[in-house]
Amino acid sequence: MTFQIMRSGRGQTLIEFAFVLPLILVFFFSIVDFGIAIEKRITLQHGVREGARFAAVHSMEIDIQQKTVDQSQGIIDVTAVDVCYLDGVDGNTTVGDPGDSVRVSVLPGGFTWTFPIMTEILGAFGVPPLSIDMTPHATARLERGVTGAVACPP
Repeated sequence: MTFQIMRSGRGQTLIEFAFVLPLILVFFFSIVDFGIAIEKRITLQHGVREGARFAAVHSMEIDIQQKTVDQSQGIIDVTAVDVCYLDGVDGNTTVGDPGDSVRVSVLPGGFTWTFPIMTEILGAFGVPPLSIDMTPHATARLERGVTGAVACPP
């Protein structure tokens, strides 16, 4: 007479799931964190694009900076917005003439996204915080002249 012992694989499955779950969670949270970072980048790009469009017809730098901050949902400060002018191909060396370009940008270090969820998870393993320095910029053609325009650095 032969005895067969029925063995259940439920215990083994539970142990394997316990080993794999942390990896799945790290992968999931990294996707969520990266998605939030992309959303912040898109918001910043929208803000500087709208700031450049506003700068094409307005000449007050503080108004341009404030418009950029407002359109970027306030995730940057007015001091982080740079407004400068590029000389067009009109033959003269002055900047700020109609037809020249205005560039609105976020200064380096003006907005740095640190991944909060991944910092907590990876910090437990001694990994330094992950961050991205976002510095988007946009240009637009000037519709009217600007007096006292500051040229963009080369």
